[in-house]
Amino acid sequence: MPHRCLFLFIILSVPLFAQTPDSVTVTGRIRNLSARLYRESPTVLVSRNNILQAGREFIRPAPLNADGTFRVTMPLVYAQEEMYFNYGRISTPFLAAPGTLTIDLNADSLFTASVPFRFGGVNAQVNQQFARFKAFEAISPQKTDVEELPEKVQNLDDQNAFKVAASTYQTPFLLFTRQEKPFPLLTRWVMSAGNYNAASFLYDKASYESKAIVKVLNDSLRPPNDRLLTAARASAMNRFAEYVVQQQPTTTSGNTNLSVRTLSGLLLRYGRNLTPDERSRLETFQEKNTAIANDLRFFTTIIRRNDDSLQRIINYESLIQRAGSGFGSASAEYVAAYWLAAALPGLTLNFAQLLYDHARRQLTDPALTLSLDELYRLEVKDSTRIRAAVQTTQKANGTANALEISPGVFINQNPVADGRTLFDRVVDANRGKVVYVLLTSAETEAGRQAALDAQRIREQYGPRNVALVYLTLITTDTRPWVEFSAKHNLAGDHLLLNVAQISDVMAYLRPTDDVSATIINRVGKVGRRNAPLPDAPEELRKVLEKNL
Repeated sequence: MPHRCLFLFIILSVPLFAQTPDSVTVTGRIRNLSARLYRESPTVLVSRNNILQAGREFIRPAPLNADGTFRVTMPLVYAQEEMYFNYGRISTPFLAAPGTLTIDLNADSLFTASVPFRFGGVNAQVNQQFARFKAFEAISPQKTDVEELPEKVQNLDDQNAFKVAASTYQTPFLLFTRQEKPFPLLTRWVMSAGNYNAASFLYDKASYESKAIVKVLNDSLRPPNDRLLTAARASAMNRFAEYVVQQQPTTTSGNTNLSVRTLSGLLLRYGRNLTPDERSRLETFQEKNTAIANDLRFFTTIIRRNDDSLQRIINYESLIQRAGSGFGSASAEYVAAYWLAAALPGLTLNFAQLLYDHARRQLTDPALTLSLDELYRLEVKDSTRIRAAVQTTQKANGTANALEISPGVFINQNPVADGRTLFDRVVDANRGKVVYVLLTSAETEAGRQAALDAQRIREQYGPRNVALVYLTLITTDTRPWVEFSAKHNLAGDHLLLNVAQISDVMAYLRPTDDVSATIINRVGKVGRRNAPLPDAPEELRKVLEKNL
């Protein structure tokens, strides 16, 4: 199972949208709860999926009461949703539906019973039987050998490859049904997960081979009107969207499949500083829906004159049209929502709202709308604090020396100084500490994740021993990085450098990748160029401790 990021739900006192999801209340009790066990694990965690981002589990904690009872309410977007119960080292999936669901455990048999969970309430029998199935699967000598799948499907067409993959994933459950008759909902749950796992395999295979999957499999890979959400489904749909995007040609200002009417409408709505003549021409194009080859320069000039937001909206509309023609409107709608959800973490608040407002009004699937709403709320939940950080930065007029824009987040910037001078100033201010310098960016997923992961260094070694310096290129606007660092409380020193300045520093650090790290020792000398990144903690620990 891929690594999953964990996010706590933020409960908003005022609903942002008229559409609200159903919910399930999860209650239960851990009987015979000892004081030692309570101190080790005072909280139960319940988590769920979002179909637009399989890499996230959305968690709500439920503190244990003195008698071992707990209670938490989870939103439901789909009629049936696979959720996850975690207590210490004990965990289990369960199927949730609107209503109340109970989970009871006995502390005396947590680590000895093959099925330590007792379910009640909605889906009680199905969840209890699923727990027995997982216990059976754990001791079954016949395991699901996914690693052999590529060899099994070699030279098979798409339809037969899908059948073989689905059969491989579903075999453990079919063996279980020989000893116990399953409830229909359990069969639907487990077999559906097997089919979606097979779909993920097929999408990965097609992406790797740069081939298109035959359309006759569309309903098998993406069953229409499916009201059951599992982790396997979220993962398969994510892979489908990535596969679709890979199949589409790159859209530029001079290369778009949009009609003249659609493109003109977008330019009229989102184009900035349009002259009366330009607006009149666009209105004519929109009305007639025709243009000649010489008009292409006119459209291109307006697009290039605007910021990245207009090009992204054009890309979004182009993706919808191409996906719709190749996979149908429902699949195109999912791809569009997925694309926006994936883009949100790298957008400024203003841009995120612009693109979200544009996209949301076009969604017709209530489940996708609610799923996108959930992700958008997470991205903008600290907007007041983030905007305050931006204002603090703007008031400095481009010159800042250890300016604190958020607790522990210090900005350093000077447009007239050379980059090496700025870099040395920050290193000298941390003399006596080991300095971990991370060259990164808020514009890529790899850069954002590395920046987030680097915070573990401060947590592990403390700010008195290790200083964290973020080195980021600012081309035209500081806002994307300032918002990102304030939003995630990226404690440390942040060097905001222009192209010339970062060239000075890179000539000294000599990085080999866009995301790179350097370790400066306690006396200010380079201890290790191209040091391990934060996602290699054991290698990084060895290098850091050698310099401490």
